[in-house]
Amino acid sequence: MSAVSFSNLLGLGTSITISYIVVTVIYRLYFHPLAKFPGPFWARLTVLPSYWHTLQQDRHVWLFQLQEKYGPTFRYRPDSVVFNTPSAYKTIFGPRGNVKKGEYYEVWPRNVNTLNTWNSTSITTHARKRRVLNFAFSEKALRSAEPFIHSNTDRWLELIGKQTPNGSEWSDALNMTNWINFLVFDILGDLCFGKSFDMKEPGNELQHIPELMVSFLELLHPVAFSPLSSFYVWMKPRGLDWLMSVAAPAPVANWQKFVDKCLQDRTQVEEEQEKAKTPDSEVRKDFFHWLFKAVDPETGKRGYDLDELYGESELLIIAGSDTTSIVMSAMMFYLVRYPEVQEKLTKEILSTFSSPDEIKAGDKLQSCKYLHVFIQEALRMTPPVSAEPSREVLAGGTQVDGHFLPPGVFASTGLYCLSYSKDIYPEPFKFRPERWVVDENDPSSAESVALAESGFCAFSTGSRGCVGKNLAWLEMKVVIAKLLYTFEMKADPTNNLGGGDRNGKPGRRVENQYQTYDLFVSGRKGPMVHFKKRVHA
Repeated sequence: MSAVSFSNLLGLGTSITISYIVVTVIYRLYFHPLAKFPGPFWARLTVLPSYWHTLQQDRHVWLFQLQEKYGPTFRYRPDSVVFNTPSAYKTIFGPRGNVKKGEYYEVWPRNVNTLNTWNSTSITTHARKRRVLNFAFSEKALRSAEPFIHSNTDRWLELIGKQTPNGSEWSDALNMTNWINFLVFDILGDLCFGKSFDMKEPGNELQHIPELMVSFLELLHPVAFSPLSSFYVWMKPRGLDWLMSVAAPAPVANWQKFVDKCLQDRTQVEEEQEKAKTPDSEVRKDFFHWLFKAVDPETGKRGYDLDELYGESELLIIAGSDTTSIVMSAMMFYLVRYPEVQEKLTKEILSTFSSPDEIKAGDKLQSCKYLHVFIQEALRMTPPVSAEPSREVLAGGTQVDGHFLPPGVFASTGLYCLSYSKDIYPEPFKFRPERWVVDENDPSSAESVALAESGFCAFSTGSRGCVGKNLAWLEMKVVIAKLLYTFEMKADPTNNLGGGDRNGKPGRRVENQYQTYDLFVSGRKGPMVHFKKRVHA
């Protein structure tokens, strides 16, 4: 090829590239179906701004800042718009949404056979899996779970009591992210895999597992939200899954080994009991037992094969531990930074229960109204999933808040944005459980509480809503009630770990707000808390 012809070919290629860029820019700004929605200039042109904030683990904060500038509805990627209103949230995630989970979720499964209830994007596949999972989380299963919550919580409180040096009333400052992680993982082990992991015990060799899970999330979440996610998903059944099985990055490989070990050990127990025809009264009725035995109520067939059990086991570990521990870590933070809240909550607990043994599911625990709204406010201020769960509009399109969205675009609600909307929650950065309580002396109070309830989104909603919501409520109520019955608490005055920094990045400057980091579920640190054994009269 002559130098002249090569030069001409290069010039043609450059012209085509420039023309493509110009046409794409004009289309995305003026003719795209989402062109009418406001948003940052570069975010309407490219996915790079949202991906950058994914890498920074602050996409939820960025979306909130965009909400402050553009209002509750805006475009933050060329193909995506968020509607941060209660009505839109209920539409998108409810039965009228006409959406499915986006491609984001297809990155996560280990292979095509390990889909679980969370990452399956097919509506029919999810419906089948959810039917089986509902069986595992039946009222009968929940009742059998409570003793495991108590045994682990009681031992955890005993260990906290041993952290006080001789001659001192107050314990050393404890990092509550670690202590809560160990407790919740141990409860999960008992509930799902036949025995406590005993992570809370001093020197336990599994204490690295919560950090391993965070490393796994830190690695895959940016991949799933990256500009190359479509290529990644396309490659998975074309050799990438195999490659990852033999040469996975250490966080992925080690995490998969942990899940595999949990699954193998518990499956072996179930198979041995089946073979030995163990009497039903002697069988341990944890959640894995119900999943292993589950039958699809519509087909009459066994609910899950072993690959699917791996997927559901992984889901139980992440969703059953990390989401609850996020909120309980936040509760520790707000209890010690709002002493008046701690005092009011303690007074309710001590006046309701005469011993810690009385703190259990039932009418007395249900009567603790301030405990309920305290947890609800912690859930509002620290939604376990803080950014926007990806939803793709299906054939026929959908209507959201009066806007028609065609098939193929993405619509969602920023859960942190909705939770901090000043139009729904006045003084949104202030921890105020009373916002959930109707004041009989204020005629407008009922309306404001109803508005607050309409924006509550911590457990999601619709067919994809959290199946373990009732278990999570029971677990959080029992732990907090027993903790405050047993101990007084105060913040470490020398360490604001977990709080904002007045000199920090925009969006992270509120010192009395618990800071979270977007990994799909929320990463977090701290708080540092001192404990003192409570003296009962």
